[in-house]
Amino acid sequence: MSLLLIAVRYILPVGLVSALSAFIFTSSPAVASSYVEGFGLEMSALPALTLENVEPLLDQVEAAGVKYIRQEVNWSLIEASPDSYDWASVGQLDLLFASAKSRGIRVVATLTGGPVYLAEGGSVDRTAFGDRWGKFVQAAVNHYGEYVDIWEIGSAVNSAHGMSVFLSPLSPQEAVEPDPVFYTDVLRAAAKIINDADPNDQVWLGSLVSVYAGECAMNPLTFLLEVNAARGWKSIDVVTYQPAQGAAAPEFSASGEINAACGSNLMTIPVSISEEVQAVQELARQLGGKQVLISGLEWSGGNLEYLAQDRDISIQQVEADMLGRASVILMSRNSVPLVFWHTDITTNPSSYNALRNLQNTLEKARPLGQAQGQDGTIYEFRFGHGGQTIIIAWNTVDGDTAVPAALTVENFRRLEAWAIDTPEVSSDYAMEIKIDDSGQGVVLLNERPVLFTGRTTDIAENLRASIHDQVELGGEEIEDSLAHVANDLKSEMMQLLEKWFDQAREEAVNWGEEKLDELLP
Repeated sequence: MSLLLIAVRYILPVGLVSALSAFIFTSSPAVASSYVEGFGLEMSALPALTLENVEPLLDQVEAAGVKYIRQEVNWSLIEASPDSYDWASVGQLDLLFASAKSRGIRVVATLTGGPVYLAEGGSVDRTAFGDRWGKFVQAAVNHYGEYVDIWEIGSAVNSAHGMSVFLSPLSPQEAVEPDPVFYTDVLRAAAKIINDADPNDQVWLGSLVSVYAGECAMNPLTFLLEVNAARGWKSIDVVTYQPAQGAAAPEFSASGEINAACGSNLMTIPVSISEEVQAVQELARQLGGKQVLISGLEWSGGNLEYLAQDRDISIQQVEADMLGRASVILMSRNSVPLVFWHTDITTNPSSYNALRNLQNTLEKARPLGQAQGQDGTIYEFRFGHGGQTIIIAWNTVDGDTAVPAALTVENFRRLEAWAIDTPEVSSDYAMEIKIDDSGQGVVLLNERPVLFTGRTTDIAENLRASIHDQVELGGEEIEDSLAHVANDLKSEMMQLLEKWFDQAREEAVNWGEEKLDELLP
């Protein structure tokens, strides 16, 4: 029997235990987590959806272990005339959303577009937009609500085109100045409709683009502050942010210059992708503790060609390396639990393999931070999963030339190593790294990230780590399950359960340590 359930049964009333038992072991962890949740995929990076290719595409998405997909729902394509919703025109979305749910893949539906029938003279009157917007959101929730529980309102909302997709639906590439007050009105109206339909659904802020993005037209921190000032902060559950490194690797400052419209004394010039995201996280924390997730992580073809110069590897492998390195940095150093990749896994086997390997290895792992690289060229990040330690390391310079690096691991006899885009993380593809008596293993690293796994020989430490993970993850699963308790009972239940679970956690750990001491004197 699970140690967590033993503890819960010991502390909680019997009647409540039976109701919570299923919750503990069947619910998925909450988005706000100290553990890695995994990876999402931007469907816009894959071939255009058709009724014929939805299932084959989802087969690949599922095989890659992807937990989330992000898909645009374009109002402009659905309502050609007032109150006439042609869902058949986007029939592939019905199939996509239903099939994704059946596979356990969560859908983020990005509501975008505008009423083309009101675009007289090329633009839509803002008052007229508001009158029609609520009706469209209600129609979308009615139509897709069975399959969608995450709704993103707009996309690239601080860019030159974030408002144009709403207000200039016939020419969405026309530049329109960001308007956080208008956007907040759109956001609040949508959130009310979504939460009235299902209080458990999440509303995500439309992704903010980086200060280095060519289309950035307002500093993302300024945009967030304006949304807060317009009383929109309580309407969102998650902030999504899209970094842009240009032709630079994620450990360094992005290439190019910050767009003048995006400069702000709120943000110093970031020296790495981690520092850029940290500035957004810090403001989100100060405004009210919203989780920051990463959307649309990508390196464009031209930038990949630049990064591949003088290398003996393919552009596809460079893309997988950049995406992997950035994700590991953000998940370990910034504790970002979920990162969406913008890459076509149907044509890039390196990205497909890296995505699958990282998802399978890091899911539900605890970020342990950066072990080395703060002052050097060898970057090493660690994660814990029960008694297992996961290390991902690389050299940031010298291209394909490998240099020796020492990995220090106490009480380890050996490590197994794989390139992150190896066909499979298994013993068939592993390279064994011996650990000497001083607890060090010497490896050769170049710019390609390498994944290492090992387990301490300290049996007590293994078991203690496993108990810790089980209890912590169980707590997050209970919290997530409670989101489905009726609203009028949720607050009271949460207070009681937090008290009971704190007691259960203490009892579980104490019990586990006592048993270990008995077994291992």
